Amino acid sequence: MKSRADDAPEFIRLLFTTPVGTAKMIEITYDRLDELNDNGVFFDGSSVPGYAEVNSSDLLLKPSSSRVFRPPWDKEVVIIPCSVYVGPNQQHPCDPQGVLEKVVDATKEKGLNLFVGCEVEFFLVSEDEKARISPADRGGYFSAIPEDDGLYFRRKVIRALASMDIRTTAHHHEVAKGQHEIGLRYNDAVSTANDIMLTKMAISEIAYEQGVVATFMPKPFQQENGSGLHIHQSLWERRTSSNVFASEGDKELSNTARYYVGGILRHAPALTAILAPTVNSFKRLRPGYEAPTRIAWGPRNRTGMIRVPATSGAPEGARIECRCPDPSCSPHLAFAAMLAAGMHGIKEEIEPPAPTCDNLFEGHCATDLLPTSLPTALDELQKDRLLNEVLGHELVDTVIELRSDEWNRYQNRTQYANEEGITAWEIEEYLRAA
Repeated sequence: MKSRADDAPEFIRLLFTTPVGTAKMIEITYDRLDELNDNGVFFDGSSVPGYAEVNSSDLLLKPSSSRVFRPPWDKEVVIIPCSVYVGPNQQHPCDPQGVLEKVVDATKEKGLNLFVGCEVEFFLVSEDEKARISPADRGGYFSAIPEDDGLYFRRKVIRALASMDIRTTAHHHEVAKGQHEIGLRYNDAVSTANDIMLTKMAISEIAYEQGVVATFMPKPFQQENGSGLHIHQSLWERRTSSNVFASEGDKELSNTARYYVGGILRHAPALTAILAPTVNSFKRLRPGYEAPTRIAWGPRNRTGMIRVPATSGAPEGARIECRCPDPSCSPHLAFAAMLAAGMHGIKEEIEPPAPTCDNLFEGHCATDLLPTSLPTALDELQKDRLLNEVLGHELVDTVIELRSDEWNRYQNRTQYANEEGITAWEIEEYLRAA
């Protein structure tokens, strides 16, 4: 048996996700490291919704990359992101990381690579003995101390991420009471998806240490803004390391970028089922709370699904921001689905509708609405041939089955299933969801 060095961790945490993106983990002892690297570690797939039936439940976890994370808040463990396998060399078709890798590899074959940065929003809340929650501070957008009671918490998270080589751009208090944002610097899509999972874990565990609850629930408070996972993305040519979204003329985006936007907007109804995947997600997507409600895009416009951010003019800054996603989504599936839709737009040269600078929350708008409920979005996903083909029919069917079951439980557990307000069922279901 391999001996453990004095400074080596005692445990190895294997981090993976369900088919819909919920974080799962198992810890093994350090002496099983060689076994993990050589063969993987078996687990009961029937106990993780969406992976296996009880009569064929033995699945494998295998490291998905060479990256290993040593969390500074827990010196006893290292964290290794893993993929789910049905056999030694066969990834499970419903493993989100495997799906993203497949779509990324197909894009690389066309000479392109997707780079992604994101804004992780979350709430810090207090919970009383009756499970009632309240914001942990009274701050607002860009608040300073004393209103921003989370400043030193966010700094601790930023330092923890830096020690794990997860790069950030900025942090600040968000609009709602108790709401915060940490920006992750752009990286390749697979790395950024894993960084999001590690960031959420760091936020949750450091909050737990400090006696508060960190929640990635999209809309915990009815009268406050919800939390988004705004995703900035651009395509780069692999041969020249140049940003193909940058325009050589006076336009903000190239034709390639415009077609990419056209693809995302074409598939927007189906994409919503992946980007805003929970019952609670659709209570965030309401007018007046800085969340998109319409299938539209425009420069500097935060009221549509896609914004073209202002830049200094440097070509590397050209990008689009998709504002529909929230932190309850699977980042792996979100990136895979948007990339598939965008590449379809490039292939077919899909022209998006005219960009708009209008406030889409006000007055009459001619643009189409995003789906307004989970069942509607799931119906759109089921009908979308491209996403079924690229993501895989088995994965799409599994996502629809799991989310439909979620909707049915919502309907059965609350007498207020059709109301606008946030129900006790949602708090119970999503408050601590990883």
